[in-house]
Amino acid sequence: MSLTQLTVQEGSLAGDSSRPLDQPAIISPRRDSIHQKLPDGLLTIAQKEAWHCTRLDDIIQHKLDQTVAHVYIDDILLKAHDPNQVFETIRTKLIDNTYFAFRIVTAENIKTSIQQRISYGFFTLYYPFHFLSRRVLPKLKGFRKLCRLLAIPVDISKAEIIGRLIYKGFDIVKLVETAQDTLIIAKANTGVNPSQHKPASNEGFLFRMQRVGKLGVPITVYKFRSMHPYAEYVQEYLHRTNGLDAGGKFKNDFRVSTGGRVLRKYWLDELPMLYNLVKGDIKLIGVRPISEHYFSLYPTQVQQIRKKHKPGLLPPFYADMPNTFEEIVQSELTYLEAYEKAPWQTDLAYLLKILKNIVVHKARSK
Repeated sequence: MSLTQLTVQEGSLAGDSSRPLDQPAIISPRRDSIHQKLPDGLLTIAQKEAWHCTRLDDIIQHKLDQTVAHVYIDDILLKAHDPNQVFETIRTKLIDNTYFAFRIVTAENIKTSIQQRISYGFFTLYYPFHFLSRRVLPKLKGFRKLCRLLAIPVDISKAEIIGRLIYKGFDIVKLVETAQDTLIIAKANTGVNPSQHKPASNEGFLFRMQRVGKLGVPITVYKFRSMHPYAEYVQEYLHRTNGLDAGGKFKNDFRVSTGGRVLRKYWLDELPMLYNLVKGDIKLIGVRPISEHYFSLYPTQVQQIRKKHKPGLLPPFYADMPNTFEEIVQSELTYLEAYEKAPWQTDLAYLLKILKNIVVHKARSK
């Protein structure tokens, strides 16, 4: 059975004009169909009889059997259900080397469904209010309690739900996206569970990142949030599935929010890094601070020379404007080798090049 064949509780996208625009079509099987119907995507993983169908209520109330194989949640998962706790419970009940699947209506699903139902002009007027009420205000400290009291739904992005899964020790096996919802199939990673030694992601506007510093020592870098919560755990998955584009960035990086793209374009997201500069974690000119995963992509020779130096606020990227990952690596290697011979002269020359590209040639981040 396909996802679109499931019962639509609030009316179909095409046929129920009475449903509010900000109310997504919640697709859920009828009560009498539990344990009998499964999305087609799951049948490519295991036979129907192998899947254990359960309700969210059973998981939340700890009614799930002690150990089960191939768990499918027969409900739409919402942010209000506390996905982290749901994933934690599932992980403790799964038999090794079996699968976990569920459906969720992501922020991207909701946006697509709204676009299909109204004209472009009305969408441009309406959607900013939807975005503000369902994705911004519920995350602000002063509005969280009010939004809960008013029972305002909180949209969750694809990047956040994938990040929460990985944070709780799951590997993403497959995503099946439609305009209505997203089916996610995952598998417990028996060797890695970041939630055991890392705190839950902060959803505020100030974002703390672990980056490789001088001598390979991790440093905490501060930025204004330009990515969805838990996006830091999605990097390896994104690299594996999408790869890198020209300029060494990840292709189709769905981790970056709409507002985040604006912040990045004008480097506003990097203003908090001035604190790192004053603190001495980084210097003004230098190779950019990168994550351990991105660092692992560099050749061993470049890794070794990189570890000898502090990262920088303004990277040589904006002096040379390389187009590929290989060119980025060569650009940084050229800078570091020149810096070791003449530190002050090299940084001054690169600063002038960077300012020229930004001011005159309108170089921008993305």
